[in-house]
Amino acid sequence: MRGLLLVSVSSIFAGTREGAARLVAELDSRGVPVSLLVAPHIDGSWHLAKDPGTMAWLREQQDSGRALILNGFDQAAQGRRAEFANLPPHEAKLRLAGATRQMAQLGFVTGIFAPPRWRMSPGALEVLPEFDFRLAASTNGIHQLDSGRLHQTRNLSYGEGFGSAKWWRRNIIKAAGRSAQRGNTVRLSVSARTLHEDKVMRDFLKAVDSAAGAGARPADYTAFF
Repeated sequence: MRGLLLVSVSSIFAGTREGAARLVAELDSRGVPVSLLVAPHIDGSWHLAKDPGTMAWLREQQDSGRALILNGFDQAAQGRRAEFANLPPHEAKLRLAGATRQMAQLGFVTGIFAPPRWRMSPGALEVLPEFDFRLAASTNGIHQLDSGRLHQTRNLSYGEGFGSAKWWRRNIIKAAGRSAQRGNTVRLSVSARTLHEDKVMRDFLKAVDSAAGAGARPADYTAFF
């Protein structure tokens, strides 16, 4: 049985949008859908509402059918603790309320949530259905919120707190191929902060090609709706 190949890009803002767009174009040419992880604030200084270029690009992507995933309220630099990793329900609810309200005001509504660095507390998972999310993705796998079902599948990342050193990139390429050969769903993600390095772009595409070549079927996260 063939598993799915799910590819996503995070940390999309003014300084990284060009790299994200290049990767999306490369993957489109391969017939591999890309899910975009978006947040209203990044690093406490960038605001989507004040970046018309990124807003326009994201609207183009959304209008073309690209899957958008809410990636927190204030997606922090990787050196800080992941935003939703340890939040109790009340605090998670406050952040989710702020994030969904601000994104809706800008015209971006999604039924999928993934916390920064994929680290999600039980409290955050508990309150997600109150905001009409249908799906959540974490380090544990993909959560179908209407049924409570968890599809256990590992996420393989470049950046996003997981590093992008040469040895790490090589391991991800190999792991993506092995997992696909076993018929597992392969999740590959990359921080757009790293895509200015040609070697990272090249090796991420190799990981995608490795999984697809081993039989994983390209899809986006809406496949779990």
